[in-house]
Amino acid sequence: MFINGHKIQEIHADLFPDDKRFDPECVRQAGYDLRIGNEVFLSEERIPIQLDDDNPYVVLPPGQFALVQTYEEVYVPKEYVAFISIWSTYKFQGLINISGFHVDPTYRGHLIYAVQNVGPNDIRLKYKEPVFMIMWSTLTSPWEGPARRKGYYGIPVELMAQLGGPSVTLVSLQKKVEELSLSLRIYGGLGIAAFLTVLGLLLSRVIK
Repeated sequence: MFINGHKIQEIHADLFPDDKRFDPECVRQAGYDLRIGNEVFLSEERIPIQLDDDNPYVVLPPGQFALVQTYEEVYVPKEYVAFISIWSTYKFQGLINISGFHVDPTYRGHLIYAVQNVGPNDIRLKYKEPVFMIMWSTLTSPWEGPARRKGYYGIPVELMAQLGGPSVTLVSLQKKVEELSLSLRIYGGLGIAAFLTVLGLLLSRVIK
């Protein structure tokens, strides 16, 4: 059973270890809107991009993969499991979550979303802008096993290594096909012209 917004507000000190990053305006009927944090790693870059109030924007081109750290630090108590998603506003633009959809009991730290822009246009993300969503659901009984490993407090190198490299998309493939087609038309035309020239010379010798 999912807890509602009133319950989230009531126990928010347990769900958000850094109370200064909790914003009551982000509480929804059955969840909380997570905001873009200060680190974003694009798959075609070598190091994460640092965002702040003076440099708040990052652009995801079509096909681009990215790792996005949330502004909020969250905690999932042992009697809960959390589920994560993306705002429909960004889904309609083509932003999809490829990192999974739940957070284990006892997790503490920032969340790292792995996303991809599968749409035809650039997607712009802004520092502290609500983009993601988290919901907590109660377990039939509290988790009594070992606590989950330490959570994220920055985008780790191993995740960047897994995501690094150029993105291959339909848009990039179409561009390469168009470039190849243009090359074939140019060099094909030159080849035909050369062939006709040689053929003309041969015919002129035969006629003589």
